[in-house]
Order: sequence, then structure tokens, then C-alpha cells
Amino acid sequence: MKSKAKATVHVEKVRGVLRETFDIEGRLKRSPYGMVAGALGMGFVLGGGLFTRLTARIFGAGLRIGLMAALPILETQIAQVLAGSKLNAKEKETDQ
Repeated sequence: MKSKAKATVHVEKVRGVLRETFDIEGRLKRSPYGMVAGALGMGFVLGGGLFTRLTARIFGAGLRIGLMAALPILETQIAQVLAGSKLNAKEKETDQ
């Protein structure tokens, strides 16, 4: 009987530590939509939806959208790098 009581006390201590660590109630109050989104995502992954055609299509679409959004920034940075390397080459030529 003592071991069962000790186990119950131990379980309660672990629950207390988990409550303090993850603060689920506080997170739920601060951002309820984020918690719902997280629960949906966890359910999707745990339900085996990670390696499906739908996931591949969603990932591909997200990747394309992200690259299209980042393309103008990448173009300007590449142009600046190339322009800087041309300026450095001209400076080296004038130094000699």
C-alpha cells in the first residue's frame, strides 16, 4: 500500500512540474488560436498525415510561394554582391 501512495505522490509532483514548465492554461489564455492551430498540427502529424500526397502538395505550394516572395530580395542582394565584386576588381586594377 505504501508503494501505491508513493507512486501517487510522485505522479502529482511530475504533473506539477509539467504544469509549471509548459503553462498550458496561461498559453491558452494568451493565444487561444495558436493553441488550436498547434493541436490541429499535432493531430495531423500523429494521425499519420505527414507523408501523404496532400502534405507534399501543400509543402510544394508553400515553398513556391515563399521563394516567389523572397525572389526580389535575393535579386537585389545578388546584384549588390556582383556590383561590389566589380568595384573591388576595378579598385585592385587602379592600385597596381
